[in-house]
Amino acid sequence: MAASFPSAPAIRTNPAVIRTEERTNPLRARHRILPYAILAVSVVVLFGCSKKAAEPAQSTQAAASSAAESASPWHMELKIVPDHPSMAKPITFQLHIADERGQPVNDAQVNGALTMKVMDMGTTKLSFAAKGNGDYEASMKGVDMSGPWALAIDASQGSTHAKQSFDVNVFD
Repeated sequence: MAASFPSAPAIRTNPAVIRTEERTNPLRARHRILPYAILAVSVVVLFGCSKKAAEPAQSTQAAASSAAESASPWHMELKIVPDHPSMAKPITFQLHIADERGQPVNDAQVNGALTMKVMDMGTTKLSFAAKGNGDYEASMKGVDMSGPWALAIDASQGSTHAKQSFDVNVFD
């Protein structure tokens, strides 16, 4: 007579035993939760960083006209058009110069030098044209790279000479 083998599964392959083992084994539960935890942390970091990166970009460009002033007999205000300059599009720098009494300074010789702050991209010279009532304007076709730039303004009229630097952020 041939030997007969039991048809019932062994104790280790009993589905009820495996399910109980998975519930009681904390390492298995952690391995299932770990990918979700990593995903959640990544999402929080991504949204947190993108929000912080967007906020300074908006406020920094608005602060370009209120950059630190050097000792100057004139007050200079810079407006950048468009407000959110892009490296591949034309940029216009509108400068208003007033004396210590707030009166517009007309017929001054105004030049600018645009340099990138974080790497040497050379210097772009700008010549500002007088528009009247203390307003001067210079335009350029675009810049070679996005990022933080510095615009150094040099203005003179007769024996009066003034210099001031402005922060300019150019976006992609």
